Amino acid sequence: MRVTALSLASINLSSLENYRSDITALLKKSRADLAVLPAYSSLLLGISAGVIPTAESFLKTLKTYMARHLAWNDSYLDLHGRIARELGIYMAAGTVIESEMDSLYHTAYCFNPQGETCLRQKQTHLTPLQRSAGLSRGEELPLFDLPPFKAGILIDNDARHPETGRILGLQGADIVIHCGALPEGPNCWRRAAGMWSQVQQNQFWAVEAQLSGNLADEKFGAGPAVIGPCEITPGKSGYLQIGYPHTAEVTADLDQAARRELIEKYPLLKLLNPPAYSEIYREGS
Repeated sequence: MRVTALSLASINLSSLENYRSDITALLKKSRADLAVLPAYSSLLLGISAGVIPTAESFLKTLKTYMARHLAWNDSYLDLHGRIARELGIYMAAGTVIESEMDSLYHTAYCFNPQGETCLRQKQTHLTPLQRSAGLSRGEELPLFDLPPFKAGILIDNDARHPETGRILGLQGADIVIHCGALPEGPNCWRRAAGMWSQVQQNQFWAVEAQLSGNLADEKFGAGPAVIGPCEITPGKSGYLQIGYPHTAEVTADLDQAARRELIEKYPLLKLLNPPAYSEIYREGS
């Protein structure tokens, strides 16, 4: 399977039509079976296209988007469903803010080659800023079929909590999609404390998109990456491909046979020892 992770750098965001043209051209060139967009992609496109006004801070801009999200979300998601169908690919279309049962969630959508939703995933571990904006946390981490693989999605801060990857790994995830957004500057390299660590602990692939762009007073600029177990990546680095800050995209082919062979030789998830934790997590405590 060929996968592409994007940052939205170099993409013309001034209108939906320009955006669609640039994204489509890039993905045709990459020949990807799966494309992954970063977190806050709908917010950045909405601001750049003049649909969502920018406030003086990222927090206030996020709240402005949340107040106007319904109509814009419909346009954004419909566009990416059509792109997925036109190209015949799976597309994790970044994230939107949406409401459900009077609560607001930071949600990622993935579309199949028919343009249908194959997974709708809510962020499970919120940042302090996201909590102060009024977002609620999701409570489930399901897998979906990405033939011939099983895949799951993590959003933004989810990647920094090791239990998220372990939950997906124990369910049999082959690929974990990460819709990320890290600030530019030295903090952009915090990436290694997130998905890279998750991959090494659970032996799945990760396709990590990272946002490139400005949202009010917050500048995002980490590079996208395709990550695998160290033993089957060049130089045992853990990266099949890695972008620098503001790299537009990275593309890689996943060698599932090599991953399966590694797991047979060194099955990390079968070496877990739950009884070792029995004194800490006693039944009924």
